[in-house]
Amino acid sequence: GFKPFTYAAAIEYFGKDYKIVTPDISHAKNIHQAAEIIYQAASQEKSGVFIGWSLGWLAILEMLRKFNIKPAGLVSVCSTAKFLDDGYLGMGPTKTHLAKMRRDLARQPQAVLEDFYTLCGLRQEKIDIKALLAGLDMLKTCDYRDFIATIDIPTLLIAAKKDTICPLQASVYMHKLIKNSQLKNFDCGHAPFLSCAKDFNETLDNFIKGL
Repeated sequence: GFKPFTYAAAIEYFGKDYKIVTPDISHAKNIHQAAEIIYQAASQEKSGVFIGWSLGWLAILEMLRKFNIKPAGLVSVCSTAKFLDDGYLGMGPTKTHLAKMRRDLARQPQAVLEDFYTLCGLRQEKIDIKALLAGLDMLKTCDYRDFIATIDIPTLLIAAKKDTICPLQASVYMHKLIKNSQLKNFDCGHAPFLSCAKDFNETLDNFIKGL
């Protein structure tokens, strides 16, 4: 849901050898709209590699479930099959955490956003609070635990040891269920394409070239 300049360094690195499409799902009202946006943006590149960070990965899973499409590869970056933990991981955000974040956003949005940007090491962006709340609502309801077991596409799962938003264990869980998957983890937080850019780029590039 973030603007392309969030990924500017990665786009510059990969843009030399690959065609890159960066759909903007920041104004999607629900996960179905987010999936539709991605599908339409990549309408000419359906055999490419689909890469999703955090909520973006969940939108990709919804797209795969909704449309008859089989990309050459999939990449999850610091994401999960179900964002809210109901005991299946024993860690990570819960309904209580999400409800608190919604309340805090309503009361002091700037402080909440600054904390998030600091946690991720992101450059601050001007974000529509309504759009952000819609994103939180998507995270509240998304559950692809059953669906990921049906995926038969080469998949790279990138996780981060210090990620407190989508913990490493969420990627380990997906790795066990997605048949043709590999798991790589980095010693950083929720945005490894920034914090561990060199290793992230090399890992992703090797995966793509190996398809």
